Amino acid sequence: MDKLVDYIIELIRKIRSMDRAAWERELREIAYYTKKQLFSQIPGVSAIVGILVGSWVASTFTNSPIKGFLSSWGLMKGGTHVVSRTTYKFLSVLLPLFATALTAYAVQKSMKHYREKRLERDKAFVAQLGEKVLADLQQKMSILDMAKEAGLLSESECDTKIANLYQSYSRNDRSSLKDILFKKLQG
Repeated sequence: MDKLVDYIIELIRKIRSMDRAAWERELREIAYYTKKQLFSQIPGVSAIVGILVGSWVASTFTNSPIKGFLSSWGLMKGGTHVVSRTTYKFLSVLLPLFATALTAYAVQKSMKHYREKRLERDKAFVAQLGEKVLADLQQKMSILDMAKEAGLLSESECDTKIANLYQSYSRNDRSSLKDILFKKLQG
């Protein structure tokens, strides 16, 4: 126990003697690991919607009259609305899948719209950067065009790479948290 107390005291001394640069370095490291844990291990939006719809079905519907009666009186947890076995199977399996698919579709449509707007904004910014940057960008764009013509890239892959290319040239200190959220919404 004394070793633990001594270790904690020594740790507190180190913390108190840290300069501003060390504090900033430690806070950046904490922020990095926090973002990594929060945003790389959570399910996508469509999966969350599917889970929510499934839990709503489970808490609202049942195919057993006895369970429905007991739930309506508060004697057990579960659905209070009794439906046929076929309807319950549809509600418990196909409805969450349909909700997941519909949400994935809506998210992809909204992300496509967002990416198009962002590409327009990035193109406008890059156009102001100067001849050397534009020549470098044009060279990379021609490589992408050749890869597309050779069949190495599909249309959507090429569009994604073009958007990423423009974004890399127009990168200002945009929030990486915002980028992480949009990547998570996509997949």
